[in-house]
Amino acid sequence: MGVSAIPHKYVAVVAVGIAALAIAFSPPRIGLVVAFIALSGVVLAVGALLERSRRESTAPLHDLGEAVEQVAATQHEERLAARHRATTLDERLQEYREAIERPAPPVPPPPGTVRLRRAQDLLWCGFSSEGLERLRSLGSDMDVTESVRSESHRSLANWYTAAGEGARAREHAHLADLAAPRISREATGVPRRVAMGRDRTRRDRHFDVVVLSDFRLPGGSTGSNLQEITAQRRAGLRTGLVHHPVRSRGLSGGVNPKVLAAVDGDLVRFVAPDERITCDLLVVRVPRIGERIMDEMPQIEAERSIVVLNQTPNRCYGVPDFRGNEAWNVARCAAGFGEMLGEHRWYPISSRVREAMEVEHAAEMAEAASWGITLADEDWTNIIDAPAWRRGTRRSPDGRVLLGRHSRDDKDKWPDDPRTLQSAYPEEPGWQTRVLGGASVPERMLGDLPSNWQVHPFDSVPVREFLHGLDVYVYFTRKGHLEPFGRSPLEAIAAGVPTLLPESFRPVFGDAAIYTDPAGVRAEVDALMADEARYARQVARGHEVVERMFGHDAHLRRLAEMGVRTPETSVRPSPVVPVS
Repeated sequence: MGVSAIPHKYVAVVAVGIAALAIAFSPPRIGLVVAFIALSGVVLAVGALLERSRRESTAPLHDLGEAVEQVAATQHEERLAARHRATTLDERLQEYREAIERPAPPVPPPPGTVRLRRAQDLLWCGFSSEGLERLRSLGSDMDVTESVRSESHRSLANWYTAAGEGARAREHAHLADLAAPRISREATGVPRRVAMGRDRTRRDRHFDVVVLSDFRLPGGSTGSNLQEITAQRRAGLRTGLVHHPVRSRGLSGGVNPKVLAAVDGDLVRFVAPDERITCDLLVVRVPRIGERIMDEMPQIEAERSIVVLNQTPNRCYGVPDFRGNEAWNVARCAAGFGEMLGEHRWYPISSRVREAMEVEHAAEMAEAASWGITLADEDWTNIIDAPAWRRGTRRSPDGRVLLGRHSRDDKDKWPDDPRTLQSAYPEEPGWQTRVLGGASVPERMLGDLPSNWQVHPFDSVPVREFLHGLDVYVYFTRKGHLEPFGRSPLEAIAAGVPTLLPESFRPVFGDAAIYTDPAGVRAEVDALMADEARYARQVARGHEVVERMFGHDAHLRRLAEMGVRTPETSVRPSPVVPVS
């Protein structure tokens, strides 16, 4: 133990003791010195003792002072932060007040609104011929809103009503309803054709062909309808269109503007529900219509009626427990069409649909016979205007390989596992996959799209333009999905693009396509790109098959077999003109 550790009181006692002994036993002078020294030690010890006591008594006060200072500093910092937040809040409130007081920028009108107002101005100011022409054009313009298309036809209906041309007025009133049903309903509460009252002077109209379909649909059904309408118009045949929405779909959508553009008011026109018409042939496309027939229907007296089965009753076959598998119910449709049409035939759109009806739905078709319904021996295949789709020459080689496909972005239209998808559309150096129609399904499947994919939304690029920029077309769908026909591959073949398909398409397209599985895509593409003669032979085979089996003349021949009076060869008149 060190000397510094000895308590001070012991030091003082020892010092006093030493002083006492020195005084008692030493000479006087020496004793006084020793006593002085001892007393000094006592004083120092007492002083040290007092200092220690002072320190021990003031230590808590020192700690308390430091704590108080720390709290004060913290509160000061909090006051500064609060002052800063208040300043920032005041500045933001001032910005909000200024934004509220500032006049809002003008909202641009919907696409086509300015053109609509200009056309109406022309009509009002005496330039009726130009104004009417512009309104007709807007009535089928895909780049404007439904409301603009509908209002264009309402303006035309109002004009013709004032001019005493009731038939034209009613026709445009009906087109206004078809272009935007919800807007028309909000304006009048009832269809405009009903609000205008029945035309007592109208006589029965006769059409060569009447097509009854859901003309709102965006995909293959509308494309097929338009091709048949075009073929019939070019042949000089009169075509009536009866719009029949599928009951289970949203009912507020308007007719596809592509269909509105095909209406010329002469050879092609819509038939209103209050009309009475006759025709040589009634063609119903979209079998699901039969599940619930509209109450308001035109009276149609047809020499012959058919239903085109452009979809199988089930979406997938051979896949157990597939959710939402039923596309349409055979029994309900047989009852609906049986009551509406009487005895008639169902025409599959391809051998693939025929096989499904004969094998998978044989018992239901046997019951449909009680309604006078039979399955036709021939298929009602899709058609295409082959010369219009064909490209002059293939894309100029530039070291890249451009694969492509187009379809609706639906899970049935894509392979359902990543390995198959990546095999069908390889991520190879110098290869690019182009997609028209969207690719959210493969994006969800893969987590992210491959770096060599280029995706365009549905209808954002003209299909012919898209196809003409490809080297090879590759089309694979979900396992078990039975593609009823394959309009997308037909368009690619007609465009002159070598087309790779699964073997299941061979009964439909024969030699027009190359058949492989996804794992074989790379080898087939390499072979085509390395051999120009092979590439050219495949394109020529595709053109030959399309002309012979799927051209417009093939359609006119089958119409003739149905009793429709058709010319021996089709003619190509001037382009479609709007409703006059």
